[in-house]
Amino acid sequence: MRITTNSQAATYQSNLFQVQERVDNNNQRIATGKDIIRIADAPGRIVDIQQLTTHIERNSQYKKSMQEATGELLTVEGSLEAFSSKLSDIRDIVLKGSETSNTDKLPVLANQIQQLLTDMVKEANHDFDGRFTFAGTMTTPASIVPTPPQVTKEPFELIQGAKTSANPSGLQVVFKGNFQDRVINKSATSTEVVNSKADAAFGAGGVEVFDIAIKMINHLQYRADGTSRTSTELFTVAEQRTLQGYTSELFGIIQKVDEEIGRVGGRISRLNALTDQITTENTNLGELRSQSEDTNMPEAILQLKKNENALQYSLQIGSRLFGQSLLDFLR
Repeated sequence: MRITTNSQAATYQSNLFQVQERVDNNNQRIATGKDIIRIADAPGRIVDIQQLTTHIERNSQYKKSMQEATGELLTVEGSLEAFSSKLSDIRDIVLKGSETSNTDKLPVLANQIQQLLTDMVKEANHDFDGRFTFAGTMTTPASIVPTPPQVTKEPFELIQGAKTSANPSGLQVVFKGNFQDRVINKSATSTEVVNSKADAAFGAGGVEVFDIAIKMINHLQYRADGTSRTSTELFTVAEQRTLQGYTSELFGIIQKVDEEIGRVGGRISRLNALTDQITTENTNLGELRSQSEDTNMPEAILQLKKNENALQYSLQIGSRLFGQSLLDFLR
């Protein structure tokens, strides 16, 4: 008789523990929103979920990189537009200088261009989040080492050098960066260039546009022999033609800057489109992952109620089963 009672108790206890475990698992699924409590519950689904999670996280990293690059390119686009505006101002000044009524203002016009030249150098040293945007891969002050007479740790510097007959103002703009591409991964197999290079934006050597401006300053302020002009002298016919030649060069460089603005705009559009594409893909992947790992709430609540009823019934049976006394066995 003792063996039978122990056998009943062991069977009852095993069944009771199973029902309690089911109730606990249902409660955890509802509380966490996750259908899988332990790896052993569905090892195959765990592998699928991990693969989906890895894909989503990798896509999110690509998206973050592209959003940062888009933010930088938007500021580059604005900087190039400001640069182009200053070139247009120089063009207007030069056109004024070619008018007979302004021939007594040539040195003043030269000073105006020099001020715009200083502003353009500052614009070319534009940075985004501490990174120089037109210096290739030399994006930080630490990467730029000036050599005398250079003094700044910026990619572009306006230097006042020795005056010569070829360059009577002694002005020179030097470029200390490089012309290398900076790229980001936009997928596992492709990359995108995210910087605007100095030679593409500002002409040969990254300084062509500045050289043209300096030529104009020299031509407006100095004679061919390097001596300073007076406020009353007129341009000769040859000097007028030389100025027209510089103006043509300036038109060409303005076009080059505008073309670079267009290329930057194209990159921004591509990155925005890819960002939207990744957002859509991650949404779809998230839905697939949700189908694999998230709890079906109506079903889980129904199972919880069933298991709770089974637990209550088991406890009632146990109270009757183990409420017997010795007298019940002696009858």
